Amino acid sequence: MKRLVVFFLFSVIMLFGVEFEFKIPIFDVENGIYEIYKFEKDNKVEYTVVFFDEDHPNFFIDFVYDVFRLFKWGRIYDVESFLVEGTNIIFKDDFCISSSYFQVENLHNYAELPLKDFESKNGKIIIYVSTWNHMFSNISLNDVKYASFSSTPLLGDRNYVEEKFRGNPRLIFSLLFAVLVIFFGILTMVRKSQNRDAVFFKVFTTLFCLLIAMVNSSGVEWLLVLGLFFGVVGDYFMEFDEKFLYGMFSFFVGHIFYSLGFLLKFGIPKFSIFILIYFFFLLFYFIILSKQVDLKVPMFLYGLAISTMFVFTFSSIDKMGYFLPLAGVLFIFSDFLIVVDKYIKKIPLSNVLILSTYFSSQLIISLSIIF
Repeated sequence: MKRLVVFFLFSVIMLFGVEFEFKIPIFDVENGIYEIYKFEKDNKVEYTVVFFDEDHPNFFIDFVYDVFRLFKWGRIYDVESFLVEGTNIIFKDDFCISSSYFQVENLHNYAELPLKDFESKNGKIIIYVSTWNHMFSNISLNDVKYASFSSTPLLGDRNYVEEKFRGNPRLIFSLLFAVLVIFFGILTMVRKSQNRDAVFFKVFTTLFCLLIAMVNSSGVEWLLVLGLFFGVVGDYFMEFDEKFLYGMFSFFVGHIFYSLGFLLKFGIPKFSIFILIYFFFLLFYFIILSKQVDLKVPMFLYGLAISTMFVFTFSSIDKMGYFLPLAGVLFIFSDFLIVVDKYIKKIPLSNVLILSTYFSSQLIISLSIIF
């Protein structure tokens, strides 16, 4: 009977091929499957699965690894492969029966398993993604809810896929734009320090941040693009004293879009974060700011908006670590220096301090869409 089942499976494979359904934990669907490729050679069928990204549990290591992949392979996509030979599936180095999705040891393993060792549904073999770096398994994790993915494979072997995703144009442009942000940012600070006109250079600095976001955005990330756009508009207005209020309003709208983008992409942070940040904002406003400025209501509303943006940067900690909160700190510190320098006391090297922290904040926000 067993031989009959094996013969039947082998016959079906030869006639129709194998169809797969991949299951990935719901909490990692953002790094889910982008494309699947198939290539037949020497009585073997190679399947190559391309994931959007992989996130190491340690966000510092993850950031370094993303940069490493960007420079070595020109991509941050994660590519994994396995073979089907007869009625067996061969995993050369990407099989792992894990105890936790976030384990960091004993990840890359060899396995050769018969198809009968896998679950099946509607004629499709089910393969589970068992770890953060997308190792495969025939066994699901305990107490984990899965999202399913299946599609008709595209034609191509592993070498073709590697070449296709090497030197991804979006990443190349993003790297170029990041260099231009630094270049124009330095020129802006130099010209401002010399009391020379810097409108063009300042606007182009944040415009390149906007372009980084635009070429990499999808879905709710376009809210961050809108936030950056209003930052560019605000940068223009802020260069003219008589248009200061227009600039403040532009950044106010930008912070609303940032807050919505962070909320929809990462969720709601802990309630204690709301309490802590709003407390310090109100303390600063009523003790210091309200006594120094004329535009009390606009300043209060703007302060509330940037505080809200800062709050929602903390919703990204589990996903990205403290990079977005760092961007929030830099943004607030830059605005704090503007207020002090404009209304309270002139600050030495104010242009360098204000612009360097502000540009860094906008660059981090734009790069967060990639990493």
